[in-house]
Amino acid sequence: MSLKEKIAEFLATGFYVGKIPVAPGTIGTLVAIPIMFIYWNKGILPHIFITLSIFFIGLWASTVVVGEKKEDPDYVVIDEIAGYMVSMIGVPFNPLYLAIAFVLFRLYDIFKPPPIKKFEELPSGLGIMADDIVAGLYVLVIMQILIHFFNI
Repeated sequence: MSLKEKIAEFLATGFYVGKIPVAPGTIGTLVAIPIMFIYWNKGILPHIFITLSIFFIGLWASTVVVGEKKEDPDYVVIDEIAGYMVSMIGVPFNPLYLAIAFVLFRLYDIFKPPPIKKFEELPSGLGIMADDIVAGLYVLVIMQILIHFFNI
């Protein structure tokens, strides 16, 4: 394995968290929490910048790991990290909000209601990343509604 492939694997697996044999997607999603905690009090722009950076790194890393296949292996979890981070854009740092968004994101990621499933059919790294970003956008909308209209 080349250095490029080793780096891509390290990043795509969420620092090898994706190699954990039980529930790698769920555990991989949790990797986003300490990343978000680092910059949360800095405002929305750093959150968006870091989320976009992880998205583009994920595009590269997952493409290197899977090649041109249309598969999303369980061990690739950078997509879950980016998707969960999308779901928390503009959401205040609060354990309740983290938990609600986490559960909703995992449900949307696992069950993939329309049109999320369609995005997974895109080729290679784009398909791996896109469905989780769309799932994160669904959850982002729900979180904003819960916070602003239901005062949760």
